[in-house]
Amino acid sequence: MRLVIEGGSAAFEEKLLALFAEHRDELTVEADREWTVERAKDFVRIATPPVRTLVNDVLYGGGYRAASDLRDMGRDLAGPSISLSKTLTKGVVDGLWPSGMPAPVTADYGREKPQNKKVEGYRMAAELVPVFTAAVEG
Repeated sequence: MRLVIEGGSAAFEEKLLALFAEHRDELTVEADREWTVERAKDFVRIATPPVRTLVNDVLYGGGYRAASDLRDMGRDLAGPSISLSKTLTKGVVDGLWPSGMPAPVTADYGREKPQNKKVEGYRMAAELVPVFTAAVEG
């Protein structure tokens, strides 16, 4: 059985947690670490302007933007990974999503020369593109 519960009063939460405690030996409880449109909207809302721009650029590219294209557009690529991580952490602190959420955009370092460590582009998983597109457009 899979449950997703949103809302509810404090009394309901207390009763539900007591029920979980009563049956803890027969349950496996996991945090839901899937991106939804609502979570994506929250991510975009709390992200810094450079992170929002990066997300939009990657979405415009259908899930991938080459670093050279971003540099040609005048984008500052010094540190977006750090800003992405900070946004994920802020979402956890603000209670918007659980710890361990995957970053929606990741740096692509290429495969030919991994020792180079120069970002070749930024990528979003194909299944996240429609989720974040709906969040940005809605």
